[in-house]
Amino acid sequence: MVYFFDTSALQHRYIDGPKSRGIRRTITDARNRCYILDLTILEIASAFGTHCRRNRLSVTTYAKLDQRFWKDIYQDNLLVRNATQRDFLRARHLLRYAGVEKGKNIKSADALIAASCLEFALETGADVTFCLEDWPLYRVIRDVSAYNRVLGFRFIGVDKSQP
Repeated sequence: MVYFFDTSALQHRYIDGPKSRGIRRTITDARNRCYILDLTILEIASAFGTHCRRNRLSVTTYAKLDQRFWKDIYQDNLLVRNATQRDFLRARHLLRYAGVEKGKNIKSADALIAASCLEFALETGADVTFCLEDWPLYRVIRDVSAYNRVLGFRFIGVDKSQP
C-alpha cells in the first residue's frame, strides 16, 4: 500500500498517544511505502516543539523525537517528495475554491500537502491513501471530486460534523 502523511497524522508516530500504534504499524510495515512532503520536515519540527512546550519537556526530549524522525527518513520508512511548481499551482486553486468559493477554512501548508498528495497519485498511478487528522483539511478535500475520486482517506481525527 502507498500512504501519504499529513503532519497532523505523522506526529503520532513519534508522540505517544491512543493513535500511535496504528500509525507506527503502518509506517514500519515493509509492505507499505510511506511518503511525506518536504514541507513536513519543518512542520514536524514545529509539532515536536509544541508538544515539548505544552508538556514542559526538555530539549533532550525534543532531540530524541527529532532523531527518531530522521532515522525513519534515513531508513526509507518515510520517503520525501519535493514540492513542485504544479503542486503549488494546484494548492492555489484549492485555496481559492475552498477558501473563497466555499468559505471553508484551509491553511496554505495544508493545501500544499494535499495538492502534492493528489499530484503524486496522478503522476504514479498508484492507489494512494492520504492519512490526516486535521478536521478542516479533511472536511475540505473529502468534498472535492478531484481529491475523492483519486485518493483514499484515512482520517484519524474526530468527526466534528456530528453533535
